[in-house]
Amino acid sequence: MSEHLITLHLTATSVVTGSITTTTTTTLTPSVKRFTANVVLGNILGGVTTILSSSFRDDTGANLPANSLTVPGSNGYYNVFVNGALLLGYLTTLSTASLVINTGLTIGVTVNLETLSFTAASSSTSTTNNLVVTTTIHTN
Repeated sequence: MSEHLITLHLTATSVVTGSITTTTTTTLTPSVKRFTANVVLGNILGGVTTILSSSFRDDTGANLPANSLTVPGSNGYYNVFVNGALLLGYLTTLSTASLVINTGLTIGVTVNLETLSFTAASSSTSTTNNLVVTTTIHTN
């Protein structure tokens, strides 16, 4: 007696119907800090004005310690105002240690620095409603 294995070759098709709803909520939180300083003779050297961190005062009027200026990351920016006029970005360089203005300013002018940083937090939820899977087995 010869033994033969009988195998069945079938194809199946599945169809998924229904809906999936995804809701994403993003919260953007700004952080704004403002600092002010007056230009003194020692700030100007060779046509460049450098104001050290310790020369600035914060919104409460407190002097900043050395190396404590806020430098915004990629999710922020800063503005510099001299006597209330906004300077163009290419004229300034900001580090935690100092603000460098690529021009010699007049002694006694007020320099205001405004830094803005943004933090984003996102959450997503998905809801499935009446998902149905229909499978058909083909016997051809």
